[in-house]
Amino acid sequence: MAITQSMCTSFKAELLLGAHDFRVTSGDTFKLALYDSSASIDANTTAYSTSNEVTGSNYSAGGEVLTNLGVVTSENTASSGVGFTDFSDLTFSNVTVTARGALIYNTTPSADSNAGTTLTNAAVAVLDFGSDKSSTDGDFTIIFPTASNSAAIIRIA
Repeated sequence: MAITQSMCTSFKAELLLGAHDFRVTSGDTFKLALYDSSASIDANTTAYSTSNEVTGSNYSAGGEVLTNLGVVTSENTASSGVGFTDFSDLTFSNVTVTARGALIYNTTPSADSNAGTTLTNAAVAVLDFGSDKSSTDGDFTIIFPTASNSAAIIRIA
């Protein structure tokens, strides 16, 4: 089993189908779920699953809703040839968990898949923490990189 940091392949195709809406107002809802070291999530992950999701006090299956920072469309960024979106840091408060990675997923995709099937909890990206990270009756915080054309969590060049 392994967790491999990646943007999910299905997400890339779904972007071209207009399935993911990153607008701050009236956009889709994105969540982040935590996984243990037995999880097998990578670029081939297509949807959220409870398989090997962490369990612990004050952690709910499915994770937490992310605060979307929206799509950056400033002229300065456009001249760099990179479009990006990012999320605010996320804190799971007063939890006891051990996690090796996470999955960002869309709970409200705006369109169906290429095959015409309804998308449910569509995978966006896999985060690999590099090793187990733990919290005991404390805060477990996911710190996203700076929202910039060279560091944002979701970038298209």
